[in-house]
Amino acid sequence: MPRRVWSHIVVVFVSCALVACAAASSPEPTSPPAVLGDTRTRPADGMVMVYVPAGEFRMGSTLEEARFARQLCRQHSGADAIAVCQASAFSDEQPAHTVALDAFWIDRTEVTNTHYRRCVDAGTCTPPVETGSYSRATYYGDPAFDDHPAIWVNQQQAAAYCAWAGGRLPTEAEWEYAARGPESRLFPWGDAFDGTRLNYCDAGCATGVRDETLDDGFAETAPVGSFPTGVSWCGALDMAGNVREWVADWHGYYTAQRQVNPTGPAVGEGRIPKGGCWLDKPDDVRCANRGANAPDYTRHKVGFRCAWDGSQGSRLAGLSVPVSPVRALELAGLPMQPPLPQVYGVALF
Repeated sequence: MPRRVWSHIVVVFVSCALVACAAASSPEPTSPPAVLGDTRTRPADGMVMVYVPAGEFRMGSTLEEARFARQLCRQHSGADAIAVCQASAFSDEQPAHTVALDAFWIDRTEVTNTHYRRCVDAGTCTPPVETGSYSRATYYGDPAFDDHPAIWVNQQQAAAYCAWAGGRLPTEAEWEYAARGPESRLFPWGDAFDGTRLNYCDAGCATGVRDETLDDGFAETAPVGSFPTGVSWCGALDMAGNVREWVADWHGYYTAQRQVNPTGPAVGEGRIPKGGCWLDKPDDVRCANRGANAPDYTRHKVGFRCAWDGSQGSRLAGLSVPVSPVRALELAGLPMQPPLPQVYGVALF
């Protein structure tokens, strides 16, 4: 072979080797970390999630905040005020305590009938216990209410849905932080009640103690996101009113010590719903308000939203990571046998 041809081959080989070495030595592009205001759409169900940065807040109610809650209760409870507005009704919100949390993602709205039906159609979730609502003969499966929150699901059904979608139920601390923020607001929008920012029991309420001074046009549930001025600091909607929302924790009493990523008691008798609902009074829709219901409790006023670990998140669209529902099952206290379907290799964000 002529010497000139060999020289060309050598040059080409060396050039390719240099390109390959350069490529190998070049660092892999990294996506910038998620920041407050970022959103991601979850492929499994199409839900938009908002990013909640790591931080600290004051969880629960101070003595002053508990007195304010009692005052609201008395103002809106009518003849029942003496019976329902006792200090003991707010005692499980105390003592207020500092909580530090890692970053996480949370659904921008409550899970809707459309979202939930996808899990049912996939064969993973069981249908809601009832297909109507409080005053409607049809609700779940009725296209008129596809964008309303899923109701008549118990805490275990909610946890199973979140696991199917690649997430989990939020802890109580995560839910409250997403609602209150570092300033520990009493309501998602601030410290003063504003009935125009949420769906609660106003003049048009189908049942409950009505506030006759306002009417938002909804007798019970409203389409999710109907009250954009009620948005929380991280971009979550409907954190007050519409439907109460299951969280992962068992109900228990607080301590005054600072806590890091708390998950509540290991066992208990009741799971916690947060946020109040369409038939609740102003004191019930405060971010710090807590309930306690049996895990199999279902009603026309209780729904849920899901969370996702911030450690899994990035701003790189299409990131494919293995996602297991094990943590969701652990937080929800569900039995591991039979296991829920595993979700692996799904391009989550």
